[in-house]
Amino acid sequence: MKQLLLSLLVSTLFVFVQEARSEPMTLEACKRVKQQIARYDDLRRHGGSITQMEAWKKSRAKQEDKFRKGKCKKYGKAVRKGS
Repeated sequence: MKQLLLSLLVSTLFVFVQEARSEPMTLEACKRVKQQIARYDDLRRHGGSITQMEAWKKSRAKQEDKFRKGKCKKYGKAVRKGS
């Protein structure tokens, strides 16, 4: 039990350290990622096979992760507008 808790603690700390070390993205890069997220939303909205829908869902999640790790929220409305 102790070893399980220790490994969980170490892995959690590793995630926080990796996030702290990630480089912020430029405004233009953040806009491109946001456009990709919107593209996957549109694809899923129009439907497809189960396989396609799952693939788009995973791809969208990867783009969201990239957006978060790139610290794109700091650009605020500039990213949401897309201009």
